[in-house]
Amino acid sequence: MTNADAVKTRIKQWIADRNGKISPTDIHDITPIMERRILTSLQIMDFILFLEDLSGTTVNVENLKPGSFRDVNTIYGTFFGGAAGD
Repeated sequence: MTNADAVKTRIKQWIADRNGKISPTDIHDITPIMERRILTSLQIMDFILFLEDLSGTTVNVENLKPGSFRDVNTIYGTFFGGAAGD
């Protein structure tokens, strides 16, 4: 398992834990997280705090763009600097 895979697995687990209705295996790298209401907009701030802890860096929310939380690939690329397919 690559570092990218490990990070994506932790992201999926966090999302599934907060959703409570799906398992991490139901979330694929391209599953639309917000569009399918897997996470709500109210959960995003907690998610950002989780991402800061996971990445070890502070997220400047002013630099976030629409779609930053579209799917796991986009989240990984946005917050961990990796290409979507890494």
